[in-house]
Amino acid sequence: MAQVELAAAENELAAARRTAKALDDENLSLTAKIKEAEDRLYGGKVKNPRELKDLQTEIESFRRKRGGLDEEQLNAMDVVEAAEKKEAAARAALAAVEAARAEEQRDLSKDKGALEALIAKLGGEREAALISVSAEDRETYDTLRRQKRGSAVSLLADGTCSACGVAPSSSRIQAARQGGELVYCGNCGRILYAEQGKGYTDTDDKEDEMIQRW
Repeated sequence: MAQVELAAAENELAAARRTAKALDDENLSLTAKIKEAEDRLYGGKVKNPRELKDLQTEIESFRRKRGGLDEEQLNAMDVVEAAEKKEAAARAALAAVEAARAEEQRDLSKDKGALEALIAKLGGEREAALISVSAEDRETYDTLRRQKRGSAVSLLADGTCSACGVAPSSSRIQAARQGGELVYCGNCGRILYAEQGKGYTDTDDKEDEMIQRW
């Protein structure tokens, strides 16, 4: 939007300057014609009274026209000045937008760097946690993750499977809380997980911790 406004202001300024230049050229031309007519009038070469009168009439006509042209030039200068201010304001607005965008990009780059570092850290922790997981359990986890579109483990929240919302039997809940073996939701088939020593919880994403507690 700021770029569009600047382009429009630049076009407006260019048009105003063209108009002012055309008026200036016309004024210069009239001034030259007046001087030429005055040189003929006062140069002594023209003797015929009628020709002298015609020259005086022509000079007066040129001067009246130049007087009106002078007024137009003043107005044109005002228009150019206003257009210059508008163009300068639009340019400043665009600079402010670009500065804000650059600052936003710097912030996003910092956030990206922090996220990449966090992902690397969590990836390392996950790999370390997987060392204690048996090959069989890991294969089960990977199979479920493919089948369940990335979500192989479900947190028990308030006594229900957070993935499907169905409440498992009390024996499954107890087994999941003890964490001795894999316990599956009887409805969606995901591995059930409950934080040990905390009862039920509604925490959203615990898959890495779930794997670590296998």
